[in-house]
Amino acid sequence: MRVYFRNLAAGFVAVLLCVVALGMIYPAAVWGISRIKPDSAEGNLIYQGECLAGSTQLQDGQTEGPYFFPRSEGMSNYGASSSELEKAVQERRGDIAKREGAAPEDVPTDAVTGSGSGVDSGISPAYAELQAPRVAREQGMSTEEVRSLIEDNTEHASLGFLGEDAVNVTTLNRALPIPPSCS
Repeated sequence: MRVYFRNLAAGFVAVLLCVVALGMIYPAAVWGISRIKPDSAEGNLIYQGECLAGSTQLQDGQTEGPYFFPRSEGMSNYGASSSELEKAVQERRGDIAKREGAAPEDVPTDAVTGSGSGVDSGISPAYAELQAPRVAREQGMSTEEVRSLIEDNTEHASLGFLGEDAVNVTTLNRALPIPPSCS
């Protein structure tokens, strides 16, 4: 019986230590680390005056007007070999080519496929370049000015080789002379 109570006490102490370590110390440490760069921890929010205009981590959802458009939303769960997926991709490719005044084969893959989450703020530099002439025309800017904004809003691969370059559509649209309205 004495061994039983000793084992019970050891189990109780182990549970108590885990509760303190995992329920108090670890969350406090993570919160403390997040205070190093509070903007990042809070979602990198963008304000337009007093109005919350968006987050640098999420696409702004612009699908019309004189702005850069993000990747497609609402992708299906079709497999890579699905003929229905192929049909949807080709349809999107044609729509984008028509809108941008380009040949369908010039439309980059990320323009016609959705991101994993459907809300990623990044597009490829190739997709941004494809949209540059239209945005320049509709914003009353030169193509060179728009290309400069694209470069300023390009996030390069980490350490030069981890990941791919991506243009943040949300910050890019906010940098335009006629930014999206704050809703």
